[in-house]
Amino acid sequence: MRIGIGVLRKVLGFSLLVLASMAQAQEKEANLAFEISDVIVQAGETYRGSIHVPAGDDEIESKIPITVHNGTYSGPTLTLIAGIHGSEYAPILAMQYLARQIDPTHLTGTIVIVHIANLPAFVGRTIYFGPNDLKNLNRSFPGSLNGSVTERIAFVLTQQIIKRSDFVIDIHAGDGNESLRPSYSAYYAEAGGEEVIRLSRRIAIAFGLKTIVLFSGSYDSVEDAIYTSSQAVTLGIPAIDVESGERGLIDGQYVDPITVGVINVMRELEMIDGSPESNENSLFISDRVRLKSDHNGIWSPDSLVKTGDYINAGTRLGVISDYHGSELETITAPESGVLLVFIVTPPINKGEDIAVIGKLSAERDL
Repeated sequence: MRIGIGVLRKVLGFSLLVLASMAQAQEKEANLAFEISDVIVQAGETYRGSIHVPAGDDEIESKIPITVHNGTYSGPTLTLIAGIHGSEYAPILAMQYLARQIDPTHLTGTIVIVHIANLPAFVGRTIYFGPNDLKNLNRSFPGSLNGSVTERIAFVLTQQIIKRSDFVIDIHAGDGNESLRPSYSAYYAEAGGEEVIRLSRRIAIAFGLKTIVLFSGSYDSVEDAIYTSSQAVTLGIPAIDVESGERGLIDGQYVDPITVGVINVMRELEMIDGSPESNENSLFISDRVRLKSDHNGIWSPDSLVKTGDYINAGTRLGVISDYHGSELETITAPESGVLLVFIVTPPINKGEDIAVIGKLSAERDL
């Protein structure tokens, strides 16, 4: 993967800011040791290793590769989670790159990087689901130590990662079968309470992408909060989702916005010096419409329709055929909006998403 010139400039700027922050070091409070799982990371040090996911009745063990940069100076704990879905590669590569750029001796607070949350799905090259139990990790929180391997991963992430965090960024891409544009950040606009919503919104904007999605709904309990970031906000921890990338591609155009966005959030939280480069005219998506298949069969998307386009209600999206090629249904857009996610590979199953359409907010800034 070739890192873009733009991101190299920003990282060089990031490095210069780290050096400049040394002059202000005397004004900052010394950090404490950071404990995670059975590891203690001293202030100003880095831990590279993994958290063990124990075997259950299925006799399947796993691990979660992590990097912890515990800054010299006291500040927030920012957790970055990649690889919730094993075939979403851009976030995984971005975390590898970021982990090498951060110097804990010049860091305020703590950065916890989850390199690959769902290692079974990554190794097994599966989309959506884990290969052992066919469960979606991003529908399995808060998890259970007595459940299947996916549920145990969710439990370990909740207990040992999310609960140790002050802020969480759950970083995704369009999966191996999905086209996704534009890249966006997202936050829960109704869940977690007023302060959690305010802080989640703050880091969603600071991330710097041009499109921001507002998730609707709230949760009565953590048992109902089955998504990664919904689990965090229901626990009272500000969190956002990020989507950048598609179809397993690892181009810099997908990786770079993640790297730059994290640096922006670190600046916003004063973990490093500098101001985030946010977009003054962000596009806010107030709601999303999911169009699901009523059939098992073969999906043929319309070649004229592209993610990132604004489409009108009634736009032809494609055709579902049976396995012999006979048409079952022509699919059209149920509402107008921005086509955020679009399935572009032939297999389609009943109940699966075909497309996700983002409805534009009536106000630029809610």
